[in-house]
Amino acid sequence: MAIFGITPRFVWFAVPLSGFFIGKYLDDQETLRMTNFRDKSALFGGRVKEGDPPSWP
Repeated sequence: MAIFGITPRFVWFAVPLSGFFIGKYLDDQETLRMTNFRDKSALFGGRVKEGDPPSWP
């Protein structure tokens, strides 16, 4: 039985895939937010000279 063309087979694929993509989006946003603090930690950052690449991407 299909409601608006959505069958149970479609739901078994759509729900996990949408969860994966939502999780990936949230993880990418967290990585983007954490780049503001790159190399600024007193414990892990140290001193990075001007023009040197960051210690992590």
